[in-house]
Amino acid sequence: MDVVATTQPEAADAGAGDAFSPFWLMSDSIAEAEARAIAHKILGRVLGRRDLRTEPALPFGARCVLTTRPDIGLMSCFEPAARWLWPVAGAVDLPRYVLVRPADGRAVIEQGERRLSLRAREAAILDLACETRFRLPQLGRIDLIALDTGRLPALASADAAALMRPIPRGNRGLQVLAHYGALLLRGLFPLNSAALRDLAIGHIHDLVDVMMTDSSPPGTPATADKRAGRLMAIKADIEVRLERRDLSLEMIAGLHGVTPRAIQKSFEAEGRAFSEYVLERRLERAWLRLVAADEARLSISGVAFEVGFGDLSYFNRSFRKRFGCSPSQAKAGAAQSEVP
Repeated sequence: MDVVATTQPEAADAGAGDAFSPFWLMSDSIAEAEARAIAHKILGRVLGRRDLRTEPALPFGARCVLTTRPDIGLMSCFEPAARWLWPVAGAVDLPRYVLVRPADGRAVIEQGERRLSLRAREAAILDLACETRFRLPQLGRIDLIALDTGRLPALASADAAALMRPIPRGNRGLQVLAHYGALLLRGLFPLNSAALRDLAIGHIHDLVDVMMTDSSPPGTPATADKRAGRLMAIKADIEVRLERRDLSLEMIAGLHGVTPRAIQKSFEAEGRAFSEYVLERRLERAWLRLVAADEARLSISGVAFEVGFGDLSYFNRSFRKRFGCSPSQAKAGAAQSEVP
């Protein structure tokens, strides 16, 4: 999540108007075809040439980076180098404070004599006024957020050593922040105005503030609360992967370190199967795409494939069964306006 605001050139925004969308930066070490394959795997769709840009050097020596256009301060860095030194020689307009979060593996961070080790999905806020060394062996992705002291005044008065501490993956503010950031990076919120983007940036900083001030002990929540929290996390992971046709029970189980049967039982407790929930969410997202005023030029097949369907006939049948009309009728406005 985004650190170097200057990596998104004005030229890339030319003619884009207020449109908000995911944007990929590629290093010189990766071929465009490979970058497109990674982008397709993450977002579930093929990107146009204007959604990709080559940069000579990326944060953490990553091979490619997912951010947004326009930049709102988020960045996911894929396949980072095993070692990285911050700041980068010759870089300008770097943020003073960042939040870092390894998505998998482990990250070791050193500032002078201070040393911090982060496990997967833990986070830390860093003051980058001093030289910072990162060791990221066998790490597939590291996320970052550039933080603004104007929106988070507590940062300016915080001691660097006090900031450099692990925030556990169970921190409630961090959990919401991680899922919110993922939705933003995948372009699932239509932030197609400066006012909406400013609100999103404000939400990010509010969540960081909640994360920093949540000092409650981990505790042992009641079993029902623990199950509900786990199911919410599972649904959030499904939501950001709906467009992937390889989304499966096994994939989500692997992300959460449990068996597929455990995931299935969580959904059965709600009276439905995992596959039924995924189908429902894909159909609801398709409905929203079809009735959105700014999506009039999208084809029915384009919508179906973008929300994760691989079979157009199956999409049409499922859509009619769910909403009582065909996708083309919904798009034309024959199905009266209220979104189910």
